[in-house]
Amino acid sequence: MVTHELPERHYETAPRHGPLSKLVLLGSHHLIEVMLFKCIRRILDNSAGAHPDLDHRYDRVQFLDAFSKWPERLVGSPFDDESEPFKSVLTLSRRRNATIHKESALTTLDMARAALYTAVYASEAIERHLLGSKNFKYERVLKKYPLPSGQWFSEVKLIDAKRGI
Repeated sequence: MVTHELPERHYETAPRHGPLSKLVLLGSHHLIEVMLFKCIRRILDNSAGAHPDLDHRYDRVQFLDAFSKWPERLVGSPFDDESEPFKSVLTLSRRRNATIHKESALTTLDMARAALYTAVYASEAIERHLLGSKNFKYERVLKKYPLPSGQWFSEVKLIDAKRGI
């Protein structure tokens, strides 16, 4: 959808491109969530009984709590949220929450592309960090459908509906 449906330039947009961009942003964050929770579930299943408190909370834990606290508990080292792609995951998560919950925040074409780029590479980094994987789960898909080089979500200009920028 990003490469075939969304136009390159903002002045080429049609009314449908705003909602499609928002869907890309939401879907991108969802990809990160799915990867994080699948990796956590795998660790918990492979080390049955080693983390009963986390296993008990797994079904109710919020994304940011799991993302910021659980890696250190599970594998001994946290995600470095001061560097990419983890820095962008946090920015994307805040924007996703603003989009879904309180502000119905707008999404630009650049934000959609950056969200997808961040999601793919963050998912790979999460898998490598938590599972020590050598090959990314979606590597074959990326070879078949290469992702263009992009911008991290933390680097993209966000629209602030209140200020118009």
